[in-house]
Amino acid sequence: MAVRIRLAKFGRRHHPIYRIVVMDAKSPREGNYIDILGTYDPKRKVLLDIKPDKVKEWVAKGAEIAGRAKSILDVAGVLKEAVPEGCELKKTGDYWVLKKTSKEVHG
Repeated sequence: MAVRIRLAKFGRRHHPIYRIVVMDAKSPREGNYIDILGTYDPKRKVLLDIKPDKVKEWVAKGAEIAGRAKSILDVAGVLKEAVPEGCELKKTGDYWVLKKTSKEVHG
């Protein structure tokens, strides 16, 4: 089962609010989610709530990150702490995945 960190829309008409959630890759946008990582208000461009320890846990487990979720977490400064030492986020298709960095030795 592929697991992704992405946005799920809720709120009211003309004022959307998005939850940053962990979902199965095949779930629809407002479908069932596994875990809530935070809440984002795009009108005010404010991150209302974030759980950095949960973000770190899911990134370490290998969850793919959607582009919009990545940019929100980057602005909040959460991804710097969530990416383990010796790893980096690489874009694979439409999503960002944790990959180990290769250390090249120049002779």
